[in-house]
Amino acid sequence: MSAIPPPAPGNAPVPFAIRFGWGLGSLGVAILFNAYSALLLFYLTNIVGMKLEVAGMLMFIAKMYDVVTDLPMGILSDRTRSRWGRRRPYLLLGALLCAASFAMMFNVPATGTDTAAFVLGSLLLYATGYTVFNVPYLAMPAEMSTSYHERTAIMSFRVVFIQIGNFLAVGLGPRIANAFGGGLDGYAAVGWIFSAVVLVSMVGSFIGTARARRVEKSTVKYPLREQFASALANRPFLLLAAFKFLTLLSGATVFSSLLFFVKNVLRLDAGVMTFYTAAYGLAALITVPLFWVKLSRRIGKHRALMFATLGFLVVALSWLLAEPGESAALFTLRAFLLGTFAAGKLLLGMTLLPDVTEYDALRTGLRREGLYAGSYSFVEKSAFALSPLVMTVILGLAGYQESVNDAFVEQSERALMGIYLNIAIVPAICNLIAALVLTRYDLTEERLRALRAAAAATADGPGPARS
Repeated sequence: MSAIPPPAPGNAPVPFAIRFGWGLGSLGVAILFNAYSALLLFYLTNIVGMKLEVAGMLMFIAKMYDVVTDLPMGILSDRTRSRWGRRRPYLLLGALLCAASFAMMFNVPATGTDTAAFVLGSLLLYATGYTVFNVPYLAMPAEMSTSYHERTAIMSFRVVFIQIGNFLAVGLGPRIANAFGGGLDGYAAVGWIFSAVVLVSMVGSFIGTARARRVEKSTVKYPLREQFASALANRPFLLLAAFKFLTLLSGATVFSSLLFFVKNVLRLDAGVMTFYTAAYGLAALITVPLFWVKLSRRIGKHRALMFATLGFLVVALSWLLAEPGESAALFTLRAFLLGTFAAGKLLLGMTLLPDVTEYDALRTGLRREGLYAGSYSFVEKSAFALSPLVMTVILGLAGYQESVNDAFVEQSERALMGIYLNIAIVPAICNLIAALVLTRYDLTEERLRALRAAAAATADGPGPARS
């Protein structure tokens, strides 16, 4: 709980302990969004027994609320002054809200007229906690370093903890539920166990970033309306936002469809997700330091990101070849390949956010990392809000039949085709469009270096937007 340390040189290496401490927060974030994306809809429709359309609509309503809170949260953190800096107080508050909401989401009463209200209330609390923690959290790397490649190193810790959180939530979640008797009781245990992990990881991130470099709010002031207008002139950010929306929508759709695909197409026990997530996460842990970081340095972030996007597209289409009786080896190989390209998209897409934030500061003289983190989170949540709605509409039109307590229901050929559409075709289309968007992105390391030099040559530093 120390006072704010003086800013270190922006291009100085970030100590391992601070990288680790910041990245640790992503463990809780990953458990939250992976459980939400991969488990919650399945839990509500196959364990609690809610109608598919009702569950999808409740999730959509909560996500739309979640979306509109991001920008205000970013602006609030930009304007905050405290002995802990602008961002860290919200990490602590968000940790408490996130842990409480996770426990509620997987302890839904199965009967009674208040079930839908309980679900909506828990989802709204989740949305609030996620925003309070994640928006200031995402703003921190832009302050921690001004080095183009050091930011990639910082974000690599986030990717590692995201893969661990993914494995815990999606890989071990169903097994933990089965170990505690399955059904409502099993998923209640999942809620309590993971809420504790979320709390520890997020509070740990608050503690671990106590000595991180931070920048106080800008002394240059403009009306809020003028700030938004100049932010919208940030072309690299708009392209990044479009790219991230499409790729996050594709990833969320794959994850939302997995348990439905495993149960109804492959006809396997949900426990097989342990092997899937282990291979998926292992791919990231291996390829991020050994391949993606090196490829980024060699050919540039956005070119490496293009390669990752097209690779994910091809592997996603391979789900069309999957059928009952597929070998565990092939299932695991597909997971490893998806994890490889997803890790590249995750790492390299995130490292572009501090770059576009710095580009904004060089253009305008404003320190508004929170505004851009909030906008980025707005895009992320919009994708995750749309994904379950798209999926439930497709499955509803295809005639998918819900069940209670995970009972098996024989689905029609049309319903099975709806599952294939969600897990393969929709993600492929999203990644194809995202790749086309990425061809327009031009904020390279060389361009940033030139902008820094121009700002340094100006006697009074960067001023209002002039381009």
